[in-house]
Amino acid sequence: MKLYHLSSGPLRVNTYFLVGEDNRAIVIDSGENYKKVKQVESECGFKIEAVLLTHAHFDHAGNAKKLQNDGAKIYVSKIDAKKLLNDDNLSKDFGREFEYLTADYTFEDGEILKIFDIEIKVILTPGHTDGSACFLVGNMLFTGDTLFLESVGRTDFKTGNRRELVNSVKKLFALNGDYSVYPGHEEFTTLSHEREYNRMVDYD
Repeated sequence: MKLYHLSSGPLRVNTYFLVGEDNRAIVIDSGENYKKVKQVESECGFKIEAVLLTHAHFDHAGNAKKLQNDGAKIYVSKIDAKKLLNDDNLSKDFGREFEYLTADYTFEDGEILKIFDIEIKVILTPGHTDGSACFLVGNMLFTGDTLFLESVGRTDFKTGNRRELVNSVKKLFALNGDYSVYPGHEEFTTLSHEREYNRMVDYD
């Protein structure tokens, strides 16, 4: 399996491409810049067949409808799926366009998704939204807007909750072993680094 990365859009969302043995790809958080996503697909020679959303905010899911129209299947948590169909995705709050869509698949906490030859464990991590999720793939942890380098996601948006976010981060810290952490914005980190240096959850 290969991993490719793209940072794009006004909010510099991190989009990740997990590419299997047969060049079939899963996108984690499709972002807003459809043209750049398709450019990566073309230049790297893979085919996007699935999109996993850590949550339904517009900056992470803005391309989802276009990629769905291209044939990709859209996955999101059962809780956040409704946000793809209403303004809880925050697009209107930020003056951004958003194409509403119905997800092809929804998931819940603890599910193991097997998408072609790639296995993904779902970890629901409410706090940034009530349906936020992280994805564990081998030694990689994709954390969306739950966990950042020495920081955590905002909780002042609709359905956000700081206490839930703190509990979600502690849930990640309780995972056995170390993982490379790939967040929804900013720099990559590791779980061991965050266990030691992330002080955003110490307020309680």
